[in-house]
Amino acid sequence: MKVTLSGKQVDISEKLRKHVEEAVNVSVEKYFSAPISCSVAFSKEGEDFSAEILVHPAKNIVLRGTGVAGDPYSAFDNANEHIATRLRRHKTKLSAHKSKVGLAELAYSAVLPLVEQNDEVDVNENAPLTIAETDANIPVCTVSEAVMFMDLSNECALMFRNSANNHISMVYRRKDGNIGWVEPKAEK
Repeated sequence: MKVTLSGKQVDISEKLRKHVEEAVNVSVEKYFSAPISCSVAFSKEGEDFSAEILVHPAKNIVLRGTGVAGDPYSAFDNANEHIATRLRRHKTKLSAHKSKVGLAELAYSAVLPLVEQNDEVDVNENAPLTIAETDANIPVCTVSEAVMFMDLSNECALMFRNSANNHISMVYRRKDGNIGWVEPKAEK
């Protein structure tokens, strides 16, 4: 993980840099195996030092922790405890959503039968194959939770049951990088 340090009216010594990098790596890698980046900013406010940590542990997740103390090491340690708590809570929240098996439906895969060639049916040899997927859980969640699940599982689309109206919906990543949401049309 890339750790960036900056100081406003604070000199960053090599000893402080080493302390920060080791402590942040221990805190973040405890909960996320492949964190992206982290930035730590020190500043002096009167007699006190403040430290701000911004951690980017996974795609679309940024957490912030702050700490204030009489010296930069203590300020950083306070901020690191704050960020460790935020990381633990976030990871617990993700695990709790994944373990709601009773609220999820099991979708079974379907194998489409091959159509026998005869004079009546045109079969395009260049058509893409239909591949049966394995069984999948369809989570019951909100749209924002579905986007979070999709990003965390590194998928391009996710089908879910919308907890707001109990309809099957889908979110997907568009070619322009935005998120699309498909909701069935209400019957009249």
